[in-house]
This record gives sequence, C-alpha cells and structure tokens, in this order.
Amino acid sequence: MSDRDELLRAQAMVAMAVGDRLELAEEPPGFRLAITGGVLARLDSITARMREQFEHLRTPSSRRIPDAYYADEQETENELQKVGAGLRAAMALGGIFGDPFEIERGLAADLTPTGIWARRSEASRVPRPTTRPAAFDWSRQPIPWVDDQDFEWPPADAEALTGIRQLAGDEAERVRVGEVPFTDWVQLGFIERQRTFATRYPTNPGRQVLLMAGLEVCDGPPPTNSGPLSELPPGLWAHQYNDLVSGLDQDGARAAVATDRKPLAALVSFEQTPGAPSKERGLGLHQFCLTPQLEIVALLGLRPETPAIRHTLIDDHGQAIVCRQWRSYLVHDGNYGPLEPAVIGADLIIRRDLFDILEATIGADRIDLGLTVRHHLGPESRNDTDDQ
Repeated sequence: MSDRDELLRAQAMVAMAVGDRLELAEEPPGFRLAITGGVLARLDSITARMREQFEHLRTPSSRRIPDAYYADEQETENELQKVGAGLRAAMALGGIFGDPFEIERGLAADLTPTGIWARRSEASRVPRPTTRPAAFDWSRQPIPWVDDQDFEWPPADAEALTGIRQLAGDEAERVRVGEVPFTDWVQLGFIERQRTFATRYPTNPGRQVLLMAGLEVCDGPPPTNSGPLSELPPGLWAHQYNDLVSGLDQDGARAAVATDRKPLAALVSFEQTPGAPSKERGLGLHQFCLTPQLEIVALLGLRPETPAIRHTLIDDHGQAIVCRQWRSYLVHDGNYGPLEPAVIGADLIIRRDLFDILEATIGADRIDLGLTVRHHLGPESRNDTDDQ
C-alpha cells in the first residue's frame, strides 16, 4: 500500500468514526489533521487488529458485518480525546483566548462520545415482554429456527393480517401492560422483528416477520401507504420539550393534541443526531426505539430524567412514559458464527392516569389501533445473510 493509499485510509477511518462530531464542533483548526496523523502512525497495527477481529467474529463465507466495536473506531476515538485534551493550549498558542471553562464545556458538548445513545438503549433494555395487541398473540412464540418440519411459511396469522391497516371491535381495545412495575399502563406503540438466518447445510432461506402497532388518530380510513408509527428524532429523551420547540406551552399543546391526525407514537430516526453511532457496527444502536409525539409531552408537562440515562420521561409522581427495548432468542447463522438475536423489539408505554388525560383531550372514539404486518422469505440485503 502506497503512502497516499495509507493516508486516504486513515482519513476515511476518521471521517467514518468521528467526522460528524468534528463538523458539529465547526472543525477546530488542525483538529482533524492531528487525529488523522495519530491514526496514520498506527495504521498497520490497527489494520492487523481489525483483520484478527473479523477472523474471530465471522466465518470466511459470511458477508455480514459482525456487531462489534472495532480497532479503527477505538483508536480514532482515543486519538480524538487526546487531541481534544490539548486543544485549549493549542488555541492559546495560536493567539485564541477565552474562558477556559466555556471553551472546554463547548468542546465536550460537541465531541460527546458516540456511545451515548447506545448506552441509553442498554439502560432501557428489558426481558422480552408478552404485552402486545390481541391480534399479535400468536407472535409471542417466535418463528422457529432452521428445520422445524411442522412450521408453515408464512405463518397463517401473519398472512391473515397482511394488508389490514386498522382493527375494530374487541381487537382494537387499548393494550394494557402486564409486566411489573408497569402493570396496567397503556401501550401507545409496539414494534418487533423476528428473523432467522439463511443456511447452506441444510439449505434454508432467511425468514423475517415485522410487526408494528400503535394508537392513532385518523378520523376515518388512514392515509394510503401510511403506518401506525410516524418518525421523529430522539431529542425528547434527552431534552426539555420547550428547548426543542420554543414557545410551546400547555395550552398550545392541548389544542394540537385535540386536533392533530397522526399516530401517538413514532419510530426514532437517529439521522443527523449528534452522538449517534453507526447502525451497522461499533457500539451500535438498537434497531428500534420509540418516542411520543412532542405535543403529548408538552400537554402532560413531562421531562427527561436528570441525568438522562434511559428512555424515560418523568413528572412529579415518577416515571410517566417509557420506551422498553428487547433483544432475545440468540441464534446462529448456520455457519457456527457468533450468536445473534432472532427477536428485536420495542414498545412505548404510558402511565394509566396520564393516558386518561390524553384520551379525554383527543376523544376516546377518535383513537384507533393501527397495525402493519410484513413477512419476507430470502435475503434482505448483503449484510442480512451469508452467500447461498
């Protein structure tokens, strides 16, 4: 590998691991160059360690990227922290002065290590709950692994729900939580993916079932191609609602909640979120996280815990809205590689008294239970399965 190739590789490592944080910090002069230089000086060692990690974590025929924290990310993070520790002195040598506490506080906020959202997910993990809409009761037992001859694909219950967007009657009743310490709370949203991997011997394709459900306000048939969960950034789990939307008060929130037509829960998107690690590798993000709508939080006067270490909103009486996350039923990929979760999911639950306020504001007869069920046979992408 030429010197230019090595430099380009070091630059790519820095950009992938910490590039967004350097941009957020407005590219302090010389900062990226210093980090790249430190990585470049140890590039051979980093590359060798990464090669060993891949050899240990997957078989030669596998194309999936193992869920692990690799040497390039570790070394880049270490280099960022070392350079950051000396930045104030470097700025002073360059004639840039200021309040040292403010300088370092600003840098610390912008250069927050990327594990923060992953750590919140880990703190929010629970054993897989059974709470889910009655229409999903069949999914409590996950789809079987590999060669259960009595198992039909797709599952008859999943097939029966495919294309159904809302439920009515008894199946549309509010879902009550059955697990302590949240007994009798109300489930605002639910998502779970069940997956098995493709195998070569015996030959089996990969299988996947995706279940989504959520309370929503539509005032009629839901919009075409819509889902029971919308999409929002994760800010409510870490920041006060009025820090995210200036001027939003309880009266304005009440008016919005009473008239809006949309799901009450949303899937979290970490795009453009500072401190969010890669979805595919490294410290990693849990695949699914849910959040309430901003106006609901403002109506109920909720706030994150201090410090915000879990996906939990509180009020003066304790926990108020919680996102529970789970990863369970470890399986292998047929090539005796590392175990991976076959079931990944999350739900969003609200304390019963707060749901009563929310329901009264919206109108009980305007809240429906929406759902989406999808099933798939075969590889989803190059990273989902090995070669067949």
